[in-house]
Amino acid sequence: MGQKEAEEWSYNQWMEVTLLISILGTHTPTPNFYNNPRIIDMISLRFDDIQEVDAHQTLLSDSDCLKIRTFILDHVEEVETIVIHCSTGESRSSAIAFAVCQLLGLDDTWIFQSPKYLPNPYCVNKLNRVLELGLSEQEITKRYEYGKRH
Repeated sequence: MGQKEAEEWSYNQWMEVTLLISILGTHTPTPNFYNNPRIIDMISLRFDDIQEVDAHQTLLSDSDCLKIRTFILDHVEEVETIVIHCSTGESRSSAIAFAVCQLLGLDDTWIFQSPKYLPNPYCVNKLNRVLELGLSEQEITKRYEYGKRH
């Protein structure tokens, strides 16, 4: 989900009990989320949609990966929905969605099959390594290749 869509979504009074993961760029203004009681908790992380070090941008860190895992696992029994947003809702958020699916034992193929998403490869590989998700490099490559074919 993109940032503007997430801001609008936060006003939904009929949403399920939800966790919100907000992914912002290094220089992105903080979103204006409605203080919705159905959003039981939110984590906000700042890293950019890049794949290598850049002097003015930030890569996903090991610490960010661990914060995501702790956040999800601490709340998984309390929620019905997990919403993840970044700037456009295509790359960083879908990479985080991949990790959330892996952590919860859910199928992640929908992320790679959808033309709407293109998970940031750096983030996918970093999350897989730091969170010890157990996928080989070949398994990750197959997910990207499968998505291109369908």
